[in-house]
Amino acid sequence: MHALPCARPALITLPIVLLLLTGILPTRTVLGATLVNCYDAQREMVVRTRQEDCQGRAVSDAEAAAIRERRRSYVRDSLEVNSNPRVLGRRLERIGAGFFVDPAGHLLTNAHVVNNCTTITVSRDRGEMAPARPIAVDSRADLALLATDYRPERAAPFMPVDAPLPETVAIVGYPNQGLPPLRPLLTTGTIAPTRLITTPPRTLTLNADIRPGNSGGPVLDDDGRVVGVVFAAVDTPAVYEHTGRVVRNIGVSIPNTVTLPFLERHGIGIEETAPPTPPDDMLEYTHAFIARVECWR
Repeated sequence: MHALPCARPALITLPIVLLLLTGILPTRTVLGATLVNCYDAQREMVVRTRQEDCQGRAVSDAEAAAIRERRRSYVRDSLEVNSNPRVLGRRLERIGAGFFVDPAGHLLTNAHVVNNCTTITVSRDRGEMAPARPIAVDSRADLALLATDYRPERAAPFMPVDAPLPETVAIVGYPNQGLPPLRPLLTTGTIAPTRLITTPPRTLTLNADIRPGNSGGPVLDDDGRVVGVVFAAVDTPAVYEHTGRVVRNIGVSIPNTVTLPFLERHGIGIEETAPPTPPDDMLEYTHAFIARVECWR
C-alpha cells in the first residue's frame, strides 16, 4: 500500500455504521420545494429529495416502504454468517474484493488484500469457495493477479485508457456492514474532477462511501466497463489534522493507465468492448465476474 498519512487501504479504514432508512415520511413541501420518494433502480434504494432533484422515479409511500424492506432483506441476507465457509486450522484475517479478467479464471485484486496470507480463497455469492494462488504481485501499484479454478461466465471489460472518464461510477465489493457480507453490494459515486492534495499521484479520487471489504473491487462506468480498482479510503481525521479540511466519503482507485500495463506484462489479454447495451441492473451484471477474496492466517 502507499504509505501516506491521510490515505489508508480500504480494508483497514475506521469502522462506519450502516444507516438504513427505516421511517416512511409523507410527501410534504419544505420552503416551497416538494419532497418525493425518489427510487434509484440501480441501487434498489429510495431517498427523500426535492422533486426537481430526483434522478430516478418518484414512487408512492407504499411502494417506497416495499422497496426499503427489499433492501433491508438483501442486506440481512448478505450478512448471514451461518453458512460462512471456513478453512480448517486457519483464522480469517481479512477480506477484499476481486474480479475476473479473463475466461481462464485469473482474478485481479489489491496486493495488500493478499500480502502475508497463509492461505488465499475466493468465494462466489452462491457459497462456493476455491483456493487461489498469487502469480503476480506489484506492491508499489498495489495490484495482485491470482490464479483460480473458476471459469467465469465472462470477464470484466475495461474502458480504453484514451476514453473520457465518466462522471458517475458504480463500485461493487464486500463493504463491511458490521459483519463482512457474503454477497456483493453496490455503492454509487462520482469521480472527483481534481485529485485531493492528500491522495497519491496517478490515482482516481472517488466521491463515494468506500469501506473495508471494497479493496480490490472494480469501479465501473454506466456501460459496466472497469475504469479503476479500489484500493484505499481517505482517513478523514488525518486529513483534518494535517490540512484543516473536513472531507467525507472520499476513496482512491488505481486507474486503467496503471492496471492495464500490469495485466499485459503478465500475459492477460483484456476486453475493451462495452456490453451491447448498458446493464439494467449493475449488481446483477457484475455477478458474472465479481468475487470475494479471503486471507487466512
